[in-house]
Amino acid sequence: MTKEKLQKLMEEFSDKSSLNYLGGKGGAHEQASADLNNYAKNNLISDPNSLKIDEGNMLKGMRFFQRPIFSAAKADDPDFLVIKQPKVVGEHHFMPKDWLPGAKTVISVFLPIERSTVEANKKDPVEPALEWVYTRVDGQQFLLALGAHIRDALIAEGYKAVTPYTEDRFIMRVGGEATSGTEHIPQFSSNWSERHVGVAAGLGTFGLSTNFISRAGSAGRLISVVTDWEAEPDKKDYSDWLGYCNRCKACIRLCPPQAHFEDKEGKDHAACGAFIGKVSEKHAPRYGCGKCMVNVPCEDRAMR
Repeated sequence: MTKEKLQKLMEEFSDKSSLNYLGGKGGAHEQASADLNNYAKNNLISDPNSLKIDEGNMLKGMRFFQRPIFSAAKADDPDFLVIKQPKVVGEHHFMPKDWLPGAKTVISVFLPIERSTVEANKKDPVEPALEWVYTRVDGQQFLLALGAHIRDALIAEGYKAVTPYTEDRFIMRVGGEATSGTEHIPQFSSNWSERHVGVAAGLGTFGLSTNFISRAGSAGRLISVVTDWEAEPDKKDYSDWLGYCNRCKACIRLCPPQAHFEDKEGKDHAACGAFIGKVSEKHAPRYGCGKCMVNVPCEDRAMR
């Protein structure tokens, strides 16, 4: 495997996979690779079969994501230890070698959302665009499929690889009481944070609203793969976890429920969740917002 080959296979999969298009039906091999047993869990919905697209839906066939970009980091990069600090994520966050003993590389992938969807989500300051909620929920299937496709390509070349987001060991706890086996995970946390992993891998940094800003901007999604393929690590062109943010506070001002704090650390997850809940009532089983990712300077680029 080479980085050039990896980029090419991601681009081809992004262009050709029917899962990257609303209402697309993947073949049996593609469905299996998507690890759909974890689709509902990772998407916060109860039944992926509830996502039915009417033939008359004007958005049917729209593309979810542009071609992805990625960065690679050594599995023992010190920034992965930083993630385990209490004020970052916490001790419950896995290290790369917890996912794969003998891991040498972590690949972090960013999928920019299609420009037409970003533009649609700018039109109303509160109500998310239909294109956005479809991308957030239906597009999750392609996100998982891409991670599995990278994993499977590495395995085919003789390497070991794991996509944490599709693993049964992946735990994401949102709100409410902890279920059995999740008691050690704080509310609104997980044992593998794709955003923090992206920072450690050199793909981008956080913004003030806790969104992720990649080299291709903030409007997008993340997934990662842990492998024993020894890739040349990408150099970080930032020195802190807000390195791509210019502190303009636009993302904070644009948040409909005002869930982000200017004067102290953190985010009001309950307020954010309550707003998403109202969106879900209207668009169930779909949901989304993304107002802190559009109409901001970092929408499609890093702010140096």
